[in-house]
Amino acid sequence: MAGSPYDLDLLLAVAREEIEHLRADPRLGEVQGTRGEALREHVLDLYAAVETRLENRPASTASAQVRDAYARSLREAIIAVQSSHAALPWLAASRSPRLNLGSLYLTEECARTLVGSEVDLVVVPNDRFMYSVVSWPFLPVVQGAPGYVAATARRPIVLNYPLSDSNRLLLHPVFAHELGHPSVQEHRLVEAAEQELAADAEFVIAFHQTIATLQDQFPHAPESELSGLVRRRLRFWLEELLCDHLALDFLGPAFLWAFSQFVMPLSYNRPADKHPPNTLRIQLGLLHLTDRGWRPYMETVAPQVTGWLDEIAADTNTQAFGPAEIFICSQLSRRSDVLRSLAAERVGTEQLDVDEAEREAAQAVELLQELILPIGLDDTLTSRAILMGGWQFAFQKHGDSSGGMVRALRDVALQELVGKAMEMSTVSTAWKQSV
Repeated sequence: MAGSPYDLDLLLAVAREEIEHLRADPRLGEVQGTRGEALREHVLDLYAAVETRLENRPASTASAQVRDAYARSLREAIIAVQSSHAALPWLAASRSPRLNLGSLYLTEECARTLVGSEVDLVVVPNDRFMYSVVSWPFLPVVQGAPGYVAATARRPIVLNYPLSDSNRLLLHPVFAHELGHPSVQEHRLVEAAEQELAADAEFVIAFHQTIATLQDQFPHAPESELSGLVRRRLRFWLEELLCDHLALDFLGPAFLWAFSQFVMPLSYNRPADKHPPNTLRIQLGLLHLTDRGWRPYMETVAPQVTGWLDEIAADTNTQAFGPAEIFICSQLSRRSDVLRSLAAERVGTEQLDVDEAEREAAQAVELLQELILPIGLDDTLTSRAILMGGWQFAFQKHGDSSGGMVRALRDVALQELVGKAMEMSTVSTAWKQSV
C-alpha cells in the first residue's frame, strides 16, 4: 500500500541515496568564475529542499490519507532528483563551452537585456538538431518544500543548440528567440498582449464568431471547452511571436536571415498547436523590421533575399486552416502593433539602432573584404553590428539568394573571423569600461 511503512522506507532510502550519489559527482563541484554558478546552486537547492521533505515523515499513527499524500510527495521529489542528472553535463558545458566564444558573449548580453541582469546562462550542445531553452528547471520542487528558503537568487537558464552548430555563427541569432521565452514568462508579456487584445472590440467580436463557427462544427462540445482551446492556442502563438519580435529588436535583420534559414526547411505554411505557420512569422517579422526602419538597408544589401521573404509573407494562405487558426492569423496580422510595442518596451534602449548599426556593419564588411579582423578602425565595433556585417559580407561573397545563405553557413573561415571579432569587441568594451 502506498504510504505504508515499507513503502516510505523505500522512498526515503532511494531519495537519500540518489542525492548522496549526485552530490559526490565531480561535475557538481565548485565552478570557476560565475558561469554555471547559479545553476549549481539551484541543483543544490533541489537536494536541500528534498531533504527538508524527508525530515517531515509523518508519524506511524498518522492517517492513511496523510501517509499516502506524503508518499506521493516523495515520488515527485525522487523524479525531480533523478531528472537533475541532466544538470551534470550542463555544468560540464559551463566549464568548457564549445560554442564560439564571441557568440557566447553576445548571447549572454542578449540574456541580460531580454530577461534581466541577474541571469546565469549555460549554453549546451544538443544531440538533437533543435534549439530549446529551460529556465529554473527544478523550481516547482524547490518551492514546494514546506519551510525551505532557496539560496539561489540568480536565474539559471540552460540554452540548448544543435551539436553541429557550435561554429555556424550566422545561425546563432536564433539564440535570441530562445532567450525570448524566459523573458516573456518573467515579464508576463503574453498576459499583457491578451489584455490589449481583449480591449479591442473587433478582436472580441471575431473571437465570439469563431466560437460560434466551432459550435456548428462540434455541436456536442461545451462552449467553454472550445473557448479554452482557442485561447490556449492563441497564448502559445503569442509567446512564439513575442520571442521573434524581441529577437528582431535586439538583432535586427540578422535574426530574420538566420530564422528563415532554420525554419523554412522544416515547414512552410503549416500551423501547429504551439507554433504559428512560418509564413505568418516571416510576414510579421518583415512588418516589424519595416516599422523599425530596416527596409531600405535590407533592400540594398540583399534585394533578392528580401524579395524571397516578401513572397513567403504574401503566401500566408489560411484557406486550409481551421476556424481557430484563421481567427488567430487574421487578428494578429491586424494587431501586429501590439507585438511590436511590447517588444520595444522590454528591449528599451538596447534596441538596435538602424543608422549606427548600418554604419558599423559597412565598416565590418570593408575589413572582411581584406580578410582583416572586423573589430573596427578608429573605435571598437559592437558585436551586433559585426554579426550583421558578417551576414552582409556573406551575401556579397556567396550570393544574394536563399542558396547563397546556405553556402555562407559552410564558410567556416568567415564565421570564425566574425566570431573572433565579436569576442575581441566584448573584451575591448569591458576593458574600456573598467579604466
